[in-house]
Parts: sequence; structure tokens; C-alpha cells
Amino acid sequence: MTELRIEDEEACKLAAELVELTGDSLRLVVVTALRDEIGRARARRDRHDRIMAITREIAMSVRAPVTALAGR
Repeated sequence: MTELRIEDEEACKLAAELVELTGDSLRLVVVTALRDEIGRARARRDRHDRIMAITREIAMSVRAPVTALAGR
């Protein structure tokens, strides 16, 4: 089994506060927090990927008419 050590004082205080607020175990609050953050990070990445795809699509549609006119 892999061991996770958190030696940062602020991280330990935050984790302890979350344990107190939720009544869950330290393991559960850490796992839940990590899952939640992974979900947010994936959502940000997916949103970024969609924006970039739309941007590329717009760029290609703008370029195509200009290219067609240049050939006249």
C-alpha cells in the first residue's frame, strides 16, 4: 500500500477542519477532496478543448473564403 504524507501545516489544518465539519474520516475527506478537484480539473480541460475546437473551426471557415478569393 502507498502511504501519503502531508507535512504542510496549512494542508493538515484544512484537512482537520474538513474532518470536523463533515464527521468523516481523514482518509475519506482527502479522497473526496481529490476526486472533486480532479472533476473540476477535467471540466476545465474539457471546456478548454471545446473552446479550442470552436476557435479552430472559426479560423478555418474564415480562411477558406479568403483562399477562394485569392485564386480568382
